[in-house]
Amino acid sequence: MKISLSLFTNSTLSAPRTDIIRRTYDSFCDTFGTGYPVTVYCDSHPNFKMFKFYFEELQKYFPAVYKTSSLSDGYVKSINNSDADYLFQLEGDWIFNKSLIKHSLEEICDVMTAFGIYHFRFNKRSNVVQGWDIGLKECSFDSFKFCTTSVLSNNPHLIHVERYREKCLPLLQVKPGSKGIEENLTHVGLTGAVYGGRDYPACVKHIDGRRSR
Repeated sequence: MKISLSLFTNSTLSAPRTDIIRRTYDSFCDTFGTGYPVTVYCDSHPNFKMFKFYFEELQKYFPAVYKTSSLSDGYVKSINNSDADYLFQLEGDWIFNKSLIKHSLEEICDVMTAFGIYHFRFNKRSNVVQGWDIGLKECSFDSFKFCTTSVLSNNPHLIHVERYREKCLPLLQVKPGSKGIEENLTHVGLTGAVYGGRDYPACVKHIDGRRSR
């Protein structure tokens, strides 16, 4: 199977510094390994003045960087342009808790294939019924545990490209900012999954690049 990585970023207060997205990418590689093709989708908002310089800095570090008009614009482009079987969708201001992620991407993809899962995310909080996660059903595949949910959020997640194009892509809308993705996919009859069983600790942490200088 082919697994690729999409990184999403935008020109914020910290531009043209790239330390936040590089920290995210390093955390991904430290957790899952290197060798996965990576493409960066960069929104020119809101710091237009520094976008050109930020874009150039990104090109020094990443092999493929594309300009977008919003998060959803880049997100849709990443799905339409992908030739991968599975695509990891990662906004550029998250880090992983490596000690809690016990499986490789390939093992996770095998579980997704076995259960027909098209959206598999890593939770920013423990797997409890809270917020949008109004229902979590624990499932297992040998020793691999996960929970199904009707919440398909923007938190770091892995998608099965073909099934996602069929079930989710038609519901997405290209909108300004960070709108047009998760609110369109949540509680509308779709089913996603989160890593770990019920009460499993948070696997990712948001470092919020919008507020970082």
